[in-house]
Amino acid sequence: MNPIDSKLKKILAMIDGATSEGEARAASLALQRLLAANNMTIDDIDLNDNVPEVNESAEDLGKRVPEWVKVLAYVIAKNYRCRCYMQTSHGAYDYWSGRRNVTGTCFVFVGESQDATVAAGCFRATKHAIEKCFKKFCDKRFEQDGTKIGRRAGVKNSYCLGFIQGLENSYREQLEQDETMALAIVVPESVNRYMNDELNCKKMKPRPITVSSDHSIEDAGRQDGYSFGQGDRIASCA
Repeated sequence: MNPIDSKLKKILAMIDGATSEGEARAASLALQRLLAANNMTIDDIDLNDNVPEVNESAEDLGKRVPEWVKVLAYVIAKNYRCRCYMQTSHGAYDYWSGRRNVTGTCFVFVGESQDATVAAGCFRATKHAIEKCFKKFCDKRFEQDGTKIGRRAGVKNSYCLGFIQGLENSYREQLEQDETMALAIVVPESVNRYMNDELNCKKMKPRPITVSSDHSIEDAGRQDGYSFGQGDRIASCA
């Protein structure tokens, strides 16, 4: 086995043995960087005599899913070599309402090898971080002027969308600083074929999102999202 294959095998072992989403993300990013630096894709490597398998990893989100969560899923997927789709489950037909009520919703990330698992883990961790940061933001506002803004119409949407924009700005900035990263996060053709041919998924239609007229809320979210993205994207290869 040549040195590059040996290093790739080591990184894959790091992904398989990761004990947290952070470790898995770091190892996955290291793998992507190594492949890009050597002008290779995972299809060029034959470590196990197997063609990379396209896998799915689902995240259960309950009955109702805020629109900002859908935006987050899309941003995470495209930055981790994946695509995603939303899957809903329905109960029995209700003759009074004339419809079948939604009983559950999940986002499914689709990617090669461990990419789907890494993307799902990153999505889960980032969603949790946004919720936590929003609570801190509301607490800080209350300490400053005694106003409880958390439940005002559009406030959470504004903050969360700002956070996601800041996160995406951070990702874009790092791509501009490291050209190999742009190659590393390209969605594999096998994933596109799986989504387009086997699943035949329809694009999620964006819905109107109520936001606050207070632009400082979105600005605060954008700043927090940018800071989170800077830390989230840092990874090194041993």
